[in-house]
Amino acid sequence: MSAEKRYPPGYGPVHPQADYRPWDIDAIFAPLYAATQEYTKVDEARCYLLWQAALQCTSIPGDFLEVGVWRGGTAALLCDAAARLDDDRHVYLADTFRGVVKAGPKDDYYKGGEHADTSRETVEELLGELETGNYTVLEGVFPEETGDAVPEGQIALCHVDVDVYQSARDVTEWVWPRMPVGGVIVYDDYGFYGCEGVTALGTEEIERSNRLFLHNLSGQAFLIKLQP
Repeated sequence: MSAEKRYPPGYGPVHPQADYRPWDIDAIFAPLYAATQEYTKVDEARCYLLWQAALQCTSIPGDFLEVGVWRGGTAALLCDAAARLDDDRHVYLADTFRGVVKAGPKDDYYKGGEHADTSRETVEELLGELETGNYTVLEGVFPEETGDAVPEGQIALCHVDVDVYQSARDVTEWVWPRMPVGGVIVYDDYGFYGCEGVTALGTEEIERSNRLFLHNLSGQAFLIKLQP
């Protein structure tokens, strides 16, 4: 954003004062991020937090789901984490591959079709280079067109990177009944100007029971299931 940018109330640059940067010294994460950073719009700190959240799902049963894959960078992180848990976890990767869908009145910036500069082949090529095999790509609008392709079972972690309110709401409503206690939804877009619809969704979730909603100054938000 330029210095002259006028933000609406509640928005403006955020400058955390913390100094600890574990992604700089993590010998496992560093080469993984180097191999995937050109395939994601998610910055290094957010990538690290997502990867760490997935790695900490050891005692939470279920597969991983990502809705909003773009070129596969964060998908690769989730696949790596699932493999490191040393169990049979699978990663489901859902994207239209034709850009943002379901933009509506709660979304000020997105109109539909943005971020269409990708393809299923691009994602599969990246995951192939990383010798990843524990994933399924779901091409189409989620959950209407591809939700039925996810087998019955639990989802331990869901990464939502869809940019607009209605899409994020639909993913949340679909995945929540499938999550065990302790399951996590990570909203990549919560804290960003231009994604006001996802911010609005998070505000609604704060008011609901049986869940803990945490806004991280990275811009991500974490929704944790506390009760059935």
